[in-house]
Amino acid sequence: MYRVLIADDEPWVAYGLKMLVDWEALGYIVTGEVYNGVAALEAIIDQKPDVVITDIRMPGLNGIELMEQINRMQIDVKVILISGYAEFQYAQKAIQLGAFDYLLKQVDKNSLTDVLVRLRGLLTKKYRTSQKRDLFLDDLFELLKPDNKILISDFMAKKGLDFELPHYRFISCSYSQTMVPGIEEEAVVYEGVKCICLRTGQNKISALVNYDQSSSPDAVGKVLSAVFSGAEHVGISSPGFDSTPITKLYQESDIALYSALFLLQNRAKEYKVTNPVMMFPKALLNIEVAIREQKQEQINQFLDELCGACKAQDLLIDQIAVIYNQIAALYHKYYLCCDKMSDIEYLGYYQIACYYNSIDQLFEMVKSFFEKKTGEDIPITNELVKKILTFIDDRFTEDILLSFLSRKFNVSLGYLSALIKRKTGKTYTEYMISKRLQLAKELLKDTSLSIDEIVQRVGYKDYFYFNKLFKKYVGITPSKYRKI
Repeated sequence: MYRVLIADDEPWVAYGLKMLVDWEALGYIVTGEVYNGVAALEAIIDQKPDVVITDIRMPGLNGIELMEQINRMQIDVKVILISGYAEFQYAQKAIQLGAFDYLLKQVDKNSLTDVLVRLRGLLTKKYRTSQKRDLFLDDLFELLKPDNKILISDFMAKKGLDFELPHYRFISCSYSQTMVPGIEEEAVVYEGVKCICLRTGQNKISALVNYDQSSSPDAVGKVLSAVFSGAEHVGISSPGFDSTPITKLYQESDIALYSALFLLQNRAKEYKVTNPVMMFPKALLNIEVAIREQKQEQINQFLDELCGACKAQDLLIDQIAVIYNQIAALYHKYYLCCDKMSDIEYLGYYQIACYYNSIDQLFEMVKSFFEKKTGEDIPITNELVKKILTFIDDRFTEDILLSFLSRKFNVSLGYLSALIKRKTGKTYTEYMISKRLQLAKELLKDTSLSIDEIVQRVGYKDYFYFNKLFKKYVGITPSKYRKI
């Protein structure tokens, strides 16, 4: 059943629309009625309906303004406008904004039925396409998971492709939701450079490029110009050969992509191999000594110096994650046994990219965990604890930083982290993951939703990361869970 939200400032009109047709017979279910544009937008964000039927004239936000907000927020929902003859020019504007259709007042049963039947055909086609994409992405997930040893030559043979040039690279690109190009997952040639494009997420496309470095040193640039010119961010792997595991190059392109997203210095980022722990042995040793001696000023000074060195070296996000986790290990070594201190979590590069907007913000968070407790350590009331957990429970699909919660509720970061772990039995990150995966399990019961859509609804942006996380905590992939 496709979910429908009805919005009209006159409750009796909304009720009349709800009673006008046999929604279930047409393949729909009305999930709610709202009576102004602001409430409609909130319901769309919260309920994620497939269809919105809205009057053009409403208080708060009118139908046109509502559609503009839907487009701005890149919400995937079909809109049917209801207008009077005098509002025809507004209906035309709505069509330009992407409305599926409009109906004239007073809406009659036959007109509404006709529109719903045509829309159901479109939604069904979209559903079947997304189902096929889910199956493809699931196979691709198995192929590109980190422990897979399949060589590029084996992948090519399985695809029936003959890429005879000596060098390979993977390119991964992210797009805004409205700019994702349509691609055919087949081999193509651009000025002598061969590549095969793969959709690796809802807003993400990757390509395996085959070229000869000696005759075409600008091969990557050719592919980027020809195929990925509209991409917001680009990650490029190191060079490989037909004897290179395909997942190695894909993971490198993914790390480079998230580095471009995190660092925001360049649109495109190329993977480079370094050992960041060995690059900063003195800095890490200084930090360990200061931690052992619990000298807060020195801890802050050395962390600031290390942060500056990371930026100067232009490290990739996986290298930054290694350094972060090295510091977390020092924290565990010296402070974990102390009840007054909270637990620092180990984080992967994807988590760092999701929760932090810069290296500076990441290191500021690290410094806050070493701060000695002050008057902020006074136990907070049960009422405030409930408010904090309720706030998290209401917004767990959003990427909310723990530091944001600390500022909002005026509680020290370390104390807040310890409080959440004491009340829930989980770290903040673990609690957010458990909430999201529980919602994902519920949404997987609705077969009209593609797994790709579910990934977006529960708060993740990367299909492969979600698959990996789901399998880690649930034991099987989302597609297999759906079949149980």
